[in-house]
Amino acid sequence: MREPEKLLQLLDEHIELLHQKHSLMRQMGMCVRQGDAAGLAQLMERESALASGMDALEQRTHELRERIAEATGVSADQVTVSRLAGTLDPATAMALNDRRERLLLAVEKLQEESSATARLVRYALEFNNQLLAVLVGAEERGASYSARGAIEPSCEGATFRQSA
Repeated sequence: MREPEKLLQLLDEHIELLHQKHSLMRQMGMCVRQGDAAGLAQLMERESALASGMDALEQRTHELRERIAEATGVSADQVTVSRLAGTLDPATAMALNDRRERLLLAVEKLQEESSATARLVRYALEFNNQLLAVLVGAEERGASYSARGAIEPSCEGATFRQSA
């Protein structure tokens, strides 16, 4: 069965894409800190292209899981790296477990970076919201600028209130 080798290759691709996304998130955070809107826009375009690549990889992974499930007589939901490693030769099982650990580490690092970037963006939005409220003369605490140009009470962290 060549599926374990294909799975190793797909896991390597997942890990690489997660590293790329982590790098993009780090660069996005730097753009937010520096107020570089043009750089941020470029990174957002790159992230969108990366997301398309991740979607295609997810589809290939799903198809491989379906083939493995069919070959082993289990449902695709039951095809996991851990379960599969238990049925393979020790060298392949060790390689799969290594990829699993590397994948988990890459996801953890990406989550941490995403969380840090989200906090930066939230801070920047709150700062901009307060600045706009001061500039247009809002007196009450928590007032914000709305899309209609009126001062309104706080809209919970959003710079602009979306019209219905």
